[in-house]
Amino acid sequence: MRRIAFLSALLLVTACATPEAEADAGDSSSQSDLEGVFQYTDGQIGQSIMTGGHYVFLYGPADGSGPMTSHAGTYVIADGVVTHTIKYHTDPDQVGDVFSWRLESTSGDTIAYVVMDEAGEPTGRGRSIRVQ
Repeated sequence: MRRIAFLSALLLVTACATPEAEADAGDSSSQSDLEGVFQYTDGQIGQSIMTGGHYVFLYGPADGSGPMTSHAGTYVIADGVVTHTIKYHTDPDQVGDVFSWRLESTSGDTIAYVVMDEAGEPTGRGRSIRVQ
């Protein structure tokens, strides 16, 4: 259950393709498409930064009902799937965990994405907005 909750929170993280076109991004993602600063949506507050194979995520409930969570580490992109390895986390038990997601679609600066379990099955969906 903790793993599912953690992955659901990560639904609020990702990137976008070019703002000029609406596209299905599920087939491929490049490093540059996914780099930048992103604002969380869908009931979470915070931001994520992804650049040069490194990331930092900071998020929490928008209503302030719980603490903020932060973690950072590395990521790789292969066959349109972004796989993160946690190097630092506010919950030390999660250091070393790995999680994955893929872009589902883009529209301007808004992206839709799917977080997946170890078998590649969807565990949740979300949206995020590029702010830089």
